[in-house]
Amino acid sequence: MTTLLHLDSSPRPGSVSRRISGEFAETWRKTNPEGEYVYRDLAADPVPHVDSAQIEVMHRLETEGVRDLAAAREAARTPEEKASWAVTWPLVEELLAADTILLGVPMYNFSVPSTFKAWFDRVLIAPLILDPASGEGPLRGKKVVVASARGGAYGPGTPRHDCDHQEPYLKAALGMVGLASELTFLHAELTKSAHVPRLAHLKDVAAASYRTALDGARAHGGV
Repeated sequence: MTTLLHLDSSPRPGSVSRRISGEFAETWRKTNPEGEYVYRDLAADPVPHVDSAQIEVMHRLETEGVRDLAAAREAARTPEEKASWAVTWPLVEELLAADTILLGVPMYNFSVPSTFKAWFDRVLIAPLILDPASGEGPLRGKKVVVASARGGAYGPGTPRHDCDHQEPYLKAALGMVGLASELTFLHAELTKSAHVPRLAHLKDVAAASYRTALDGARAHGGV
């Protein structure tokens, strides 16, 4: 049975990134009626930021060279570590179980929302990072789709292309755990043209970008 893990990080109900990720999820569920669908709303139910207890566990895993997931599951020792690890491990298991990972991630101030970063910082544990010797890891081969909304235009050739720290960050971060080999971005750009007067003349461009992202969501969700 195939599994879709769907995360949204925008705090706005009905946001553009949520609409795009929702289109993908709806198509995927129709295509995979027997599949398992797991959803997390990182805005409504945020993951706690990494704390000192988790850092102690992660440092110990790195120091001891632990790459076995079963051993990592039992790595917490103190009550504080066990409480923090109890937050982290279900997130890790959701990632491991997923065949497709759908990330609703708008651009905030040139990067990603802190809610998404908090989730990723939790799951980035040593056994999931690609083995530097073999280049292999337990997450390699999974399909990842990013449903993105950006207030301006940041694609190649645009004046603010160098300010895009969203897509490059996600490529680098996801690549650490082997999730960049089948990585697709569905960007809807210039969303601020809907309410910022100086961008109003770009509404048609924004609408076309949004349609393209929705079309991409349906196409990739149906595969």
